Amino acid sequence: MKINTLAGLSGVSPETIRKYRDRDLLRPYCNPENGYYDYSNADFLNLLYIRKLRGANLSLETIGATYSCDGAGALLDGYRETLEELERQIAALKRREMMLRLTFRHYERDAPNPREIRQIESFGTKYDCYFEANRIDPGLRKWLGNVDLFTCVVCIERAYFVMQELPKRIPVRIGLGTYQRVLEEEGIEIPETACAFPQGRYVSFFLEMEDLYSISHEQLDEIRLYLEENRLCPVSDTTAYLYRVIYSETGYRFQFCVRLRVEDAQ
Repeated sequence: MKINTLAGLSGVSPETIRKYRDRDLLRPYCNPENGYYDYSNADFLNLLYIRKLRGANLSLETIGATYSCDGAGALLDGYRETLEELERQIAALKRREMMLRLTFRHYERDAPNPREIRQIESFGTKYDCYFEANRIDPGLRKWLGNVDLFTCVVCIERAYFVMQELPKRIPVRIGLGTYQRVLEEEGIEIPETACAFPQGRYVSFFLEMEDLYSISHEQLDEIRLYLEENRLCPVSDTTAYLYRVIYSETGYRFQFCVRLRVEDAQ
């Protein structure tokens, strides 16, 4: 049969069939008079065999080795290596799925009301670790190596939510954070300098920043008033997650969804 007939029967494109033939995986009869190839039923069956192995993600090199070795050693090695690689891919996909679902839950809860101050229950204990001037904590450096498991965070000290007179500019710290269960499942150590934010009641609000070192005191007026009117006492510094980045004429603008752990005032 001609190559187009074989392609129609096997579901393998003529280009791929030619590639297999050039790699000596297919050995059809070649007419010496005109150079045309004639594919037999044996070639058809062999092509289905190759297609099955390729569907199992075995490499062409591994498939080629199975034709010349004694026994099924090369074939078993190929399946074994492919299974190990597949297991690695599944583990990576599960990690991505976990983080995507966690991120989606945050956005699903927070996105409809970016201007509203709300009280929420956290999803679990969270750890944040901050960048310091001119140095990176060794533990935080390990976090940076797995940055897809973390989110950027902003820390505002608890004192600025309760003091009477605020300075014109309030210092902030930037870092990375993620949930304890993520760290445990991935076997990632928690740096000694990390701050823990346990599961509990938090006030949630949005904060927009251009300067990553400080914010104006006016940006806390609304949340400070909310705490006073609802008789809430902050019991920790803030945690957060980076909600989105916006380009503006003056540069980057960073929107954080900020969390402040609270209790009822006595």
